[in-house]
Amino acid sequence: MAIARFEQITVNNLAFAKSDFGEQSTAQTTWFRTRARVQSVANSLKISEKYRLYQDVVNFILNYTPNTRTMVRNQNLYSINYNGYDWRIDNIRESDDRMTVIILAYRNDPVTAV
Repeated sequence: MAIARFEQITVNNLAFAKSDFGEQSTAQTTWFRTRARVQSVANSLKISEKYRLYQDVVNFILNYTPNTRTMVRNQNLYSINYNGYDWRIDNIRESDDRMTVIILAYRNDPVTAV
């Protein structure tokens, strides 16, 4: 397990839309800024015929609040901005005593909109 450290993160609201031509777009607005305990979980590299894909997975540990409870219920509607990159939420786990929330997030390169 990696060393945990406290870092500044920004939690964003995501809104999804589709144009008349069927193109999908994602609008991202800042919801709140906070400090989270951050742990790097895994880094990997996959090479296919045409692409090189770097994938990072990180744990963000936050205190259990009304905002994080909302994120637990609708995790697909939020993303996290950390270290200058957008991270998509893959999984959220509440602790048994509801003191903390562990958010497992991932980032893919080449950069794609979350």
